[in-house]
Amino acid sequence: MSVIDYIGWGAGALVLATFYLKTMIPLRSVAIASNVAFIAYGTLAGLTPILVLHALLLPINILRLQQMRLLITRVKRASRGDLSLEMLVPYMKKRTLPAGSQLFTKGEYSEEVFLILKGRVRIVGRGVIIKTGQMVGEMGIFAPGQMRTDSAVCETEVELASVSEDQLWELFYQNPEFGAYLLRIIVHRSASTEHQGTPSIIKV
Repeated sequence: MSVIDYIGWGAGALVLATFYLKTMIPLRSVAIASNVAFIAYGTLAGLTPILVLHALLLPINILRLQQMRLLITRVKRASRGDLSLEMLVPYMKKRTLPAGSQLFTKGEYSEEVFLILKGRVRIVGRGVIIKTGQMVGEMGIFAPGQMRTDSAVCETEVELASVSEDQLWELFYQNPEFGAYLLRIIVHRSASTEHQGTPSIIKV
């Protein structure tokens, strides 16, 4: 068997290996290696269709690998809490409530999560103030029975954006950064028995 044959069999083995890999970065890395091997095989064996095919696939696999690495970096950054919640606003429904309005009531079914865009909201039972840029209500979505554990009242006129339970889950799965950020906050709040200072997300 010639060197060219060995290259061809090796390239085929790399393609076969991609079907057994379960994570994307190793899969893309092996796919890139197979592209390079097939390009060499196609060139040496004079097989133009194989050469052209893998010459086209190579930059695509390199691009996807870079995108995956960038996504992992962004998710890690989000898991440390380094995420602007303003990125969620385009997916949320905006509305304005006058001062004194009840945002939600203790014991009611939790169907929405809120991001305060302007104004202040007070958590009645705890005396905690939610300010601009802070999120409130997310724990109710994950709580047993999805029941609110406290009430919230608008201390001033409040502009807010809300996202429904269904939209929240959609964002959670479609946006890994948001999912990582939300999980970090929920775990942190669940482990806390008391609020210290003014948190970025309030457990209600």
